[in-house]
Amino acid sequence: MAKDSINSLSEAIAKLESISQSKTELIREHIEKDYEEIKSALEDMRPYFDEIKNKVEQEAKNTKTQVETKVKENPWIVIGVVGLIAFFLGIFLGRKDK
Repeated sequence: MAKDSINSLSEAIAKLESISQSKTELIREHIEKDYEEIKSALEDMRPYFDEIKNKVEQEAKNTKTQVETKVKENPWIVIGVVGLIAFFLGIFLGRKDK
């Protein structure tokens, strides 16, 4: 009876190892498949990302040019606005609330 228990226990362990290996392989296959799908989707979206990047870069350049033009046209207004902002920041950050 003890040998039957040992044999059945060994068989049970072998069966569990077999099942766990097959489940591990199945999970690995699913992960690899999902990874490939995500990779493919990102590659398909790359042109859209590049287009958005180019639009943002162009918009940033246009805004920079506009700001530089305004600063050159009215430097004293810019100095005044920056001074007011610094003044209010100094008041706000310099307060000591008790």
